[in-house]
Amino acid sequence: MSCKKPSDGDRRLLDKSGFAQEFLRRNPRYRSDYQKVMRARRGSTEEQEVMARRWGLAFPLRAWLVRG
Repeated sequence: MSCKKPSDGDRRLLDKSGFAQEFLRRNPRYRSDYQKVMRARRGSTEEQEVMARRWGLAFPLRAWLVRG
């Protein structure tokens, strides 16, 4: 897996999630919101989840969290 960022010409090759990631990465409001939550000394998982929902993000559950 490459960490190389796509050039302008490569963006047309992005799938929906890749396009969304590029959009958020370049959005100044998202970046500011993300930095506030991540810098907070008492930043809780709940605050991170609220921020993620605000931006329409959803993360699949990991298998180890689902096991009982």
